[in-house]
Amino acid sequence: MTSIRIRGIYTTALTKFFINKEYMINQMSDVIRERFPSYETHDIPDVDVKHTRDLQGISIVGDKESLDRIARDMVETFNDVFILKSNIELYGIYKGSVIKTNHETIINLGQDIGILPEQTGEEEVLVQVLEMNDKPTLTTRITFSGEYCVIIPENDVKISRKIRDESERERLIEVGKRAKPKNFGVLWRTSSEYVGEETLLHEAQELAKNAEYVMDRFTELEGPGLIKEGKHHMKIIFGGQTKQSLDSIRGKVVPTIEYHHMLKSAGRDISFAVDVIEKIKGERDIEGIDELFTSVFRQVKGPKIGDDVTLEHIKPSSHPVYIEGAKVKKFAPPYIKLKRYISSRGHYDGLNVPKEPGDYAITEMKEGAWHFTHTYYDRDSAIKGEYHNICTPIEIFPSRIRYIDLEIDVVRRPGEAPEIIDVDQLEKRVEEGVFSRKIAEIAKNEASYLLSDTEREYDDY
Repeated sequence: MTSIRIRGIYTTALTKFFINKEYMINQMSDVIRERFPSYETHDIPDVDVKHTRDLQGISIVGDKESLDRIARDMVETFNDVFILKSNIELYGIYKGSVIKTNHETIINLGQDIGILPEQTGEEEVLVQVLEMNDKPTLTTRITFSGEYCVIIPENDVKISRKIRDESERERLIEVGKRAKPKNFGVLWRTSSEYVGEETLLHEAQELAKNAEYVMDRFTELEGPGLIKEGKHHMKIIFGGQTKQSLDSIRGKVVPTIEYHHMLKSAGRDISFAVDVIEKIKGERDIEGIDELFTSVFRQVKGPKIGDDVTLEHIKPSSHPVYIEGAKVKKFAPPYIKLKRYISSRGHYDGLNVPKEPGDYAITEMKEGAWHFTHTYYDRDSAIKGEYHNICTPIEIFPSRIRYIDLEIDVVRRPGEAPEIIDVDQLEKRVEEGVFSRKIAEIAKNEASYLLSDTEREYDDY
């Protein structure tokens, strides 16, 4: 049975989800243990799950079989989840070639690039993947971890500070002197305390062989590439509907307000306010507390008329695109209307209409909708074209609006019938495994609906 260690803002909901899917949960926090008694295992976890740095999904590390199972279970259950499997392995050791160096160094790893947050004068470097961000974060401090010890680059013997028995520390220092490989050191982990010398020496010697192999392979390998395997990595990005589904799952365990996970991902102060209001909800039966909190949240945090907001246009297969300069003209939740003057040159995507000085865009969106509309105007307020963007359910934050672009769109030029574009891009994402067939069909259905009804749909607001 697959065991998972879960950390971050999605922990309660994901714990409930994975228990229902017959996973075991590893190393629960005290709070989670109280909520899910009898489901914990203390074995070494097969998989580590934590929220991503931007709080908009989860980062998963483990063996390939477990990650594949998690991906299948998530896609079967949720509509707008996007699977990004990394070509680079966490904790993997690579021979890298330097592409560019400044205050940090860009390293070619063979199948992708990584970032070394320091300068180097070398053309080729031995690096280890320390962390998975937009691009892997690398280190030149190479380590080899076992159950009882870690082979470290410092030529020394170190001991976990949690081992306080002085006689045991002295014993481990002597064992370490015999165990550490040439030009490397050894760090004894807490688990090594009172373990027999033969067992400790055997593990250290096996790890030392890894160190020797890596150094030899670095010399032999002609170009950049993987030298020693690490752990497989996968990121799952959540759309707005998935967060609401996780809200419902969490609500079966503890009091949970509407938009819980969206609000928890909106910033530390908002997250704290959510905790407070849910504590009150758990202690008192106050009718309409969710709506009251959301209303106050909107009034205090916005967005408000006249505010500048950024459109966070997420493309799972590449970097996010941030569309700035949009000013709120109207906000009557769930509807929002924005105006943005066009400063860039070129042509409008999909419309093949030139951008000209004085052009502006009116953007109309509805929170939770699977699409929104850009209408482009010239300086005399004549319509140049409409662009209906198909996306995951829209999330409105205080100073930004987030959605995940689903590639396929509908455009309409003045005097012409509407047209669906970029179906080939949608199919390409399915072939890559980033989009599920399920989300592709939802996107196509939304486009077909817009094709038959592109009249103004926001007039009621």
